[in-house]
Amino acid sequence: EAPVQLNGGRQMSSVSSPFGLRPVGTLGGEYTGGFRQYPILSSESTRICYGDIVKLTDGGSATTIQKDTGTSACTPIGIFLGCRFIDVSTKQLTFSQQWSGAAHTEGMAYVADDPNILFAVQADGTVNDDDLGANVELEQTASNATLGISRVSLDISTTAVTAALPVRIVDFLGGHDGDERGSNFPIMLCKFNTGHQLGIGVVSGNAPGGG
Repeated sequence: EAPVQLNGGRQMSSVSSPFGLRPVGTLGGEYTGGFRQYPILSSESTRICYGDIVKLTDGGSATTIQKDTGTSACTPIGIFLGCRFIDVSTKQLTFSQQWSGAAHTEGMAYVADDPNILFAVQADGTVNDDDLGANVELEQTASNATLGISRVSLDISTTAVTAALPVRIVDFLGGHDGDERGSNFPIMLCKFNTGHQLGIGVVSGNAPGGG
């Protein structure tokens, strides 16, 4: 897969090549690279890659991170940006942009958990102007283990006003006059509509756009 250009240059969105969620800003301004660390249990066997959505779960003696695989409903704490752990084979401290699912120990996930974060994510089809402001489901495709990146995208056929849908479409990346508008698989600017940091069971509400 070709690397995804999110800053500068013309976007290449004529092919479907989802890359998960990439933080690019906040509702109030720029994204400065901030993240919070959350523990991962050594028993966590699900692969988590850069750009995947993660949620909190009760790990017994600790609250820990798991991949959120929801499509029409999610409870995200944020976006997975990588992790550190003691490698189960080498016994060495290791930094990686993915949690492989092996029984590593002392795992800590780096998570962009600002509830006002804006992220870039590719749609799985064309997006109409009427889709802006709508809520939408996610397409959960298996991550790319070789590159260590997520393959989550927007299921653009599901745009609706439904309040409980997990993601709100804000704009085309680059705005109305940018390169993404009118492309076959545009990269969109979105925010979480539901999630732990927004309050359990609390959603932003019905979308003004309806798809």
